[in-house]
Amino acid sequence: MVTYSVTVINSLLRTCMNTSLATTDRGRAFEELFCYLLDQVPGLRTRRNALNHYNSEEIDIAVANTRMSNGLACFPHLFLVECKNWSNPVDSSTIAEFIDKLENRRIELGVLVVANGVTGDPETLKSAYHKAAMAQSRGHRLIVLSLDDLLKASTTREFTELLVDRLLGVVVSGTFQLL
Repeated sequence: MVTYSVTVINSLLRTCMNTSLATTDRGRAFEELFCYLLDQVPGLRTRRNALNHYNSEEIDIAVANTRMSNGLACFPHLFLVECKNWSNPVDSSTIAEFIDKLENRRIELGVLVVANGVTGDPETLKSAYHKAAMAQSRGHRLIVLSLDDLLKASTTREFTELLVDRLLGVVVSGTFQLL
């Protein structure tokens, strides 16, 4: 188990929240924060900001998982991460685009990291929740983590427990859950 550096996290958070910076710079810092958390987990390796051959899709973070017992053993070998450091909730069309990236690569799991939630209603499966539910019926699971979720994890054990709990939530409910 690794304890995350409060200094590193606070530095990245300051950049994420600094409205004097360009949106792209704040978004990259948000990705860097999530990569920092992932890179400390045993058995995970990340690659950031890769474009496909046609320059039509960018992958924020691709993750290879060797499934170590003290890491994310129940996660698939490969999964993708999309980070949205937006001032508004992420909408269903953005979620649909992320699901398309998963489908185009035959990737089972996507992790969406959001600063300010998603649109819709989990009870009625409206908007973003509907897109995620439909994706699961086609073999693609989508979990969502908020910035608040990330800040609650001070160790790799807490972070992996959060990720596993969210994955279980998707399996049980049929769509992602924000707690």
